[in-house]
Amino acid sequence: MKLRIIIALLLSAILSSCSSMTKAFVSDTAWDDSLSVEEKLLAFGGDKVSVPMPEMFFDGSQWLSAITDEIEEAEDYILISTFLGSSSELLEPLYDTIMRKAESGVDVYFIMDGTSSFDMTETQHYMTPLYFLRDSGVHLLEYSPVSAMRLLNPAELVIRDHRKLFVIDGKTAAIGGLNLNYISMGAGEGRTQRDSMYLFRSPSLAEALMHSFVDSWNASSVEKLSYGDFAVYPDDAGAYDAYLFNSGAGGEGSIAGMFASLIASAESEIVLFPYLPVLDKHMEECIRRAVDRGVSVDIIMPVDLRGYAAGGLYHYLPDLIRSTGADISLSIYGEDGEVLPLLHEKLMVVDSEYVVIGSSNFNFRSMGLSHELSLVIDSKELASRLEGHIEDVRRVSFPIDEDEADRLAREEGSFLAYLFMYYGG
Repeated sequence: MKLRIIIALLLSAILSSCSSMTKAFVSDTAWDDSLSVEEKLLAFGGDKVSVPMPEMFFDGSQWLSAITDEIEEAEDYILISTFLGSSSELLEPLYDTIMRKAESGVDVYFIMDGTSSFDMTETQHYMTPLYFLRDSGVHLLEYSPVSAMRLLNPAELVIRDHRKLFVIDGKTAAIGGLNLNYISMGAGEGRTQRDSMYLFRSPSLAEALMHSFVDSWNASSVEKLSYGDFAVYPDDAGAYDAYLFNSGAGGEGSIAGMFASLIASAESEIVLFPYLPVLDKHMEECIRRAVDRGVSVDIIMPVDLRGYAAGGLYHYLPDLIRSTGADISLSIYGEDGEVLPLLHEKLMVVDSEYVVIGSSNFNFRSMGLSHELSLVIDSKELASRLEGHIEDVRRVSFPIDEDEADRLAREEGSFLAYLFMYYGG
């Protein structure tokens, strides 16, 4: 217990100035009614691209099959970035395909976060580290690996690369929330976490993600890349305007500004799937302002039942309800009372028009303590399709009022777990 207190105090000391990361939520730019949504998104560093309707995957097993097929068709290059990467029995065909493509002459570059070997999900019981990929010619980069030298500067260990992306041959791109590990993709149908990936046939998005990948690679590797190493193509297939926010190396996108722009511009309804939604005062105020002017804010969230995560979230739940005024629902159990796979999805739909997908959670940490990729798509058609998906999740969710939140906080909440989650979740 004393060790946890020391760690929590250390985190607070290191990050005491981090509240500035979220000032965009209450900024004049976000709340300027004279600015359009596009003007706000561009002001906060969004990179405007053109995208078609994506192929959507809400099951890790289906995504595993699809991305394996896409990689099998690669002829020129493959770029992959993941937060947690490891192999297991059902993932072996994917990694075998990646290695075969590298051996055949396809350039394969792969970034995984240095916490992959410390995965605390069920994956830890099945995972095989990915270092074997190097034997086949895959260029594998581990971002900020945990080491004794880095322990001398704990702040370096706090910033993680949380992005998930694929770029194939400059024409196909994918982003979302699924890691390349057992619990996201390799546990078998019906057992993987509830999550999402979006596949785009979009040279415009592929080029933007390629730039993001190259910048990240060059910031962490002695092997330098250039944009010219990877072919790009003209794009005439995009039906919708979209805005890519990259908060990693070389990126100027403000994830906080992105969320703030959409929340502040909302006119009727916001639906949000957040994972570990632990907010600071600026984020809370932003949602409260929207609610106070008549916007319905519906937050449908999971509870990660692994120890500290549940305790931290239950401790914060009453504050989340009172400070924001949002309608809160928990998605934990199915219609027959069984525990559902964890809802790990990151999604926001605003006014049945704007859709936010990508790696970023709606919490304090994702606003600046991790590298994130999020895409805002202006499409009523896509929003309509996703609202059907939202209803599927809503059917296995239950609303939480203040009394129930108080009970959960009192009986199951943990302040220390909350503090750790605030900075480290």
